[in-house]
Amino acid sequence: MNEEWLKTSKIDSKKFICGYCGNSISSNIGYYMSNSYHNYSTPSGAGYIYICHHCNKPTYFDFHSQTPSPMYGKNFNEKIFDDQKTWLLYQEIRKCIEASAYTSAIMASRKLLMHIAVDCGAEKNKSFQFYVDFLNNQNYIPKNSKEWVDIIRTKGNDANHDIIIYEETDAKQMLQFVEMIITIIYEMKYKLETYMHS
Repeated sequence: MNEEWLKTSKIDSKKFICGYCGNSISSNIGYYMSNSYHNYSTPSGAGYIYICHHCNKPTYFDFHSQTPSPMYGKNFNEKIFDDQKTWLLYQEIRKCIEASAYTSAIMASRKLLMHIAVDCGAEKNKSFQFYVDFLNNQNYIPKNSKEWVDIIRTKGNDANHDIIIYEETDAKQMLQFVEMIITIIYEMKYKLETYMHS
């Protein structure tokens, strides 16, 4: 059976999150796989490549999967961060989770929380526990999320000092905590400043 990719702008529209730029899109522009059973004139259903109209990059779909899949976690606007390193490290954590590098994701989350604490006025060259306590004591962590502090402290220290391999759930929980901190410290501040100057 011969197969080939055919260009078309009339494939069925598909809504998905682009694995490159993170935008939610609906596209009908791309390619489909056809074969001799379909006389090269209609899609076989075996594969589709959709083109993102934001970044113009291709995403492949078969019966069961999307490649590249969207990164786990919130797609924060780069503009909310005062220091681009914060945004880059957050993206690195998301990429680690996408690559199933869960222990690396937790260690990078640990580093990011330390960076955020210093950005908020904490002293440099202190321990991870010092920085988590700083964020907690300075009320960057909401009251109903205080129990997370001990979980983050434990996971962060274990990942850095003990021979432990973490799983997907652990990494995603850590990222959710990081997202909450970023939302409170950076995103809400940016939205307020944007609103005040509009």
